[in-house]
Formats: sequence, C-alpha cells, structure tokens
Amino acid sequence: MSRVPSKPPLGLKPDNPVRGTRGGLLHMRHVKLLPCIICGAPPPSQAHHCTGGGMARDDFKTIPLCYDDHQGPQGYHANKREWVARHGPDYGFLPRVNEMLNRRNP
Repeated sequence: MSRVPSKPPLGLKPDNPVRGTRGGLLHMRHVKLLPCIICGAPPPSQAHHCTGGGMARDDFKTIPLCYDDHQGPQGYHANKREWVARHGPDYGFLPRVNEMLNRRNP
C-alpha cells in the first residue's frame, strides 16, 4: 500500500481552522477585552491571529496585542522576525491567554 508523502495518514488530518463562526467571533471579542500580552496596555486590544510555526489562521488561536505591538513600527506585522527575536513566537502566548480568559470567566 503506497501513501502520498505530502498527506498525513487517514484519520490523522489536522482540524480545519475555525474562522468567522459565531463561537470564533465571540472568542475574539473576549480576547480584545484583555490587556496587551506584551506590554500590558489596557484594553481594548487587537486580536492577533497566530501564524507562527506554520499555523493556519484560526479565530480561537488569537492573542491580544495593542496597536504598537501588532501593527506599529515595532509591531509583529512591521517586522515579524525582529518581533519574534524580542518576544518569542506568537503561538507561545496562547496558553497564557487561555489562562487569562479562564480567570475572567470561571
């Protein structure tokens, strides 16, 4: 039995990313109510979709960033490589964001 090398074995496909669903949009609304995960700037924050590590954009994989840390001159989208060198990969903050959300809504 041969297998196509670029495809995972049957039953081991990764889940499709969640985008634009009611649950995903609600999750992002809650993320925007958190302070910036980098500098602690007060909300509202922007919900940054984590894309590091080959991750597909998923509304449930978002972190709160202020404008400066997201789209400003030193922000993620201005120079991703430099941002990651300073702060680490964006997906590395997901466990902390989930912890913050759980504390807000026990």
